Amino acid sequence: MKGDFIPKFVEAVIEFGKGVYDTWQWESLYYKGFRVSGYDRKRAYTGFKNLEKRGIIEKNGIQYKLTKTGKNWLEKSQTKYFKLQNKKWDGYWRVVIFDIPQENRKKRNILRRRLRWWGLCMLQKSVFVFPYACERELGYLCSQLKLSDYVDVIVAKSIGSREKEMRKYFKI
Repeated sequence: MKGDFIPKFVEAVIEFGKGVYDTWQWESLYYKGFRVSGYDRKRAYTGFKNLEKRGIIEKNGIQYKLTKTGKNWLEKSQTKYFKLQNKKWDGYWRVVIFDIPQENRKKRNILRRRLRWWGLCMLQKSVFVFPYACERELGYLCSQLKLSDYVDVIVAKSIGSREKEMRKYFKI
């Protein structure tokens, strides 16, 4: 599925950028003509050539490196496909509230979609709840969208009458 491929591909590019040697050891395991595990060389080659044509990476001898355009693309892709990693509850709820003007409605919708993608639960159109720390990631997203003045995060011990429902929703 294309939606699953893009985040996986971005993760692979990130690992590549970190200089992981294992990326180049493509030994696929085949069983009766079907690839069971490992990288598909043709697909990886096509992906790298596509990135090279788009000016995202450049070949330097036997290695590839990100260009300036590639670094910008990677930063945007990380923001777009990033999932929150912290899944340990510290006993506090994060209540994200925002009041974004109508002229910024496209950015508001992007923010709302991203919050849902991260797993936050919508209580109202402009109020989301999350049991895990997300302030740093949210701050980065808001600075990218230039919405920092309109978004607030309240860290609370309790969220009131809907806490039982939210605990069940987040399985905590």
